[in-house]
Amino acid sequence: VVGKPSRDFFHAAVRDVVEIAEGNVASSELDRCVMIGDDARDDVQGAMDAGMQAILVRTGKYRKNDEAFCQQQPLAVVDSVVDAVEFLQREGFLSGA
Repeated sequence: VVGKPSRDFFHAAVRDVVEIAEGNVASSELDRCVMIGDDARDDVQGAMDAGMQAILVRTGKYRKNDEAFCQQQPLAVVDSVVDAVEFLQREGFLSGA
């Protein structure tokens, strides 16, 4: 059984999305993936530890100053999933999508 924040969990999700064969996920594929989550440790830090980028959303599990638990800075800390998508659009992450 594999779950967050396991690197294997995030790599399996990327494999499912990009439809690549079992095995190692190329860093170029991981660089193109952004995890949007409300859990600083399991969602955000887990994704970043797996080589992905991440956005922390201040909803659900989020508690004030949770971003301090991240070992590195996420792409953004926003108030909603809509704000996260707007950030990705504004920053050019969704161009060509």
